[in-house]
Amino acid sequence: MKILVVSAHPDDVEIACAGTLRRYQEQGAEIISVVAVQPSTEVNPKRTTAIVTNELAASYKLSDWDLRILPTPLHAGGRPNLVVNNVIMTQLHDLLESCVIAIIPNPEDSHQDHRATYELAWPYVKKHARQTWLMHSWPYCHDYQRTANYYVGIADHWTFKRQLLECYSSYLSQSDIAYIYTANQYWAQKNRQTLAECFTIVNSYE
Repeated sequence: MKILVVSAHPDDVEIACAGTLRRYQEQGAEIISVVAVQPSTEVNPKRTTAIVTNELAASYKLSDWDLRILPTPLHAGGRPNLVVNNVIMTQLHDLLESCVIAIIPNPEDSHQDHRATYELAWPYVKKHARQTWLMHSWPYCHDYQRTANYYVGIADHWTFKRQLLECYSSYLSQSDIAYIYTANQYWAQKNRQTLAECFTIVNSYE
């Protein structure tokens, strides 16, 4: 089984669905992860291009997922500029593959890059994926109107997820990781598990 994940930033996948991906990976699934915003210069001095690039590499060295990065256009100051147009859509689609499950950002997300990634990826995955799952990602999920309809237990894979999250130490503090753990605990209550990640499975005609 092939699972395609399309996210905006380094660390989005780890936050939203690393446990789920690991669970399917252990069952033999091939994981392809496409990041739409390339590691770049950050306003925060603790997150230089080199630091973000090295953190991303460390995470994928542990996960062994197939990483593909869109060469996002950059502003003069080095900040990424992810826009929704035919050129960027074609570049992104060249990195994607047909799959059984596609996991993409939620269109209700308050982060502009996340919404843009959804808009860029959706036309492809609705035709080339058997199922499309929308991420529910901390902290943006608090504002979603559409509720999750699928929960994946990750209690056996939390340690792995935590290891990936800790690769992004310039961005994610131990307090942040604790909040993510709490969110996974909350979602687990929906299906009487200990820890879970959740998604909204959508139909291709939406």
